[in-house]
Amino acid sequence: MLVVDWLLSLMLLPIGWRSFLIGGIVSSIIAIIMRGYEYNVLIDRSKRIVSLVGSIFLLIFVCLLSYNSIIILPAITAVVFRFLFSNLLAKYTPKHREFIEPSDFLCDKISPKNYDKVKRVLDLFTGIILFIIALPIMMLLALIIFLISGGPIIITQKRIGLSGKIFNMYKFRTYTNGDHNKKVTPIGKIIRPLRLDELPQIYNVLKGEMSIVGPRPELIEFHNMAKKHIPNYTCRLKVRPGITGWAQINYKYTTTLDEYKVKTAYDLFYVKNRSFILDLKCVLKTPFTLLEEFFEALKKHIKL
Repeated sequence: MLVVDWLLSLMLLPIGWRSFLIGGIVSSIIAIIMRGYEYNVLIDRSKRIVSLVGSIFLLIFVCLLSYNSIIILPAITAVVFRFLFSNLLAKYTPKHREFIEPSDFLCDKISPKNYDKVKRVLDLFTGIILFIIALPIMMLLALIIFLISGGPIIITQKRIGLSGKIFNMYKFRTYTNGDHNKKVTPIGKIIRPLRLDELPQIYNVLKGEMSIVGPRPELIEFHNMAKKHIPNYTCRLKVRPGITGWAQINYKYTTTLDEYKVKTAYDLFYVKNRSFILDLKCVLKTPFTLLEEFFEALKKHIKL
């Protein structure tokens, strides 16, 4: 469906091939990040609004960085086109099976890939860059948390990692006393929907306990519950858990067994099909998920 973005970019041809190419690339990237042509987004009004708002922010960002603001014209037109003709586009948007039923998964046939070694190098490289970029934000959050809620600033949670190994996952404290049964702190109401509380997990990536992309590391009690009731659930442990991942961007936060079954189906799809392209898709589409969760938090009348 990105053909729409490139067709609209033809309006820049009179200006030159360079403008045409840059305009097409910018429009396509915005469409991918904001999941503009995905069936689930096109048929859901709230998701379409999130896509629209996110696209506007990205357009403003590109406009501020661009030497020539006219290159965003195809992207603006494409965003409006998708929003106005979403129901029609949904009829012609391919519906891909992007999950694997746990009972259908062939766990024994999943073997290590050469990409797994490359991915570890990419995780280290990306983790170092992210740590440098996020360090000022983390220092600011640490100061705010300390001033508003006191210590501890960072908590650890026992999580299940690669091959079932238990490790300590780091998070900014967003609950009183770091207990999930307690009340969310004032700063927690802001940073949780934006997942800023998960920034310390970059350290887990650098240590090799997590990856940038992978199945979500589960709490021990949830893991024990799921492996008793979901076939092939433990096959998701064949790869390192991730900060973001295929299940995280395609499904909601899970609390019930039925929800875990759906989430596991997405995780198993990732385990089987993991690749650089799939990881790149997860990373690029994560901003849409964060924005959607933030809007969902606003709907629940969180007082920001």
